[in-house]
Amino acid sequence: MKKFLKLVLASVFIFSMSAMAQDQTPPQGPGPGMRQQLSAQVRAENIAKELNLTDGDKVKVQAIYEKNDAIFAKFRADVSRDSPDFREKFKALRDAQDAELVEVIGKEKFEAYQKLQAERRQKMMNNN
Repeated sequence: MKKFLKLVLASVFIFSMSAMAQDQTPPQGPGPGMRQQLSAQVRAENIAKELNLTDGDKVKVQAIYEKNDAIFAKFRADVSRDSPDFREKFKALRDAQDAELVEVIGKEKFEAYQKLQAERRQKMMNNN
């Protein structure tokens, strides 16, 4: 009986150690406080749906998002968030993207899009 009990305890110990050793990799994806970026295609579909864009405009918007995603990724890799001019440079990139969007969808639809974004931001702030 003692041998059986020792065998059971040893087995439980070994299995518990192997279970703990299984998932020791750090989680992938955005870190704490960060959110996952939607793909250019999903964002283009969302803006097209919200503003009733034509298929041609949707394709142009998606191309703008894809191009700027690469620019933003390079910018984030090259410039530290702690840099004193990070905000100004990032805002300049956003303003350039917004200017491209205005050229494609027009000023009225872009203003409607900005209003929707502001409402979404306000809703998110109220939920937190």
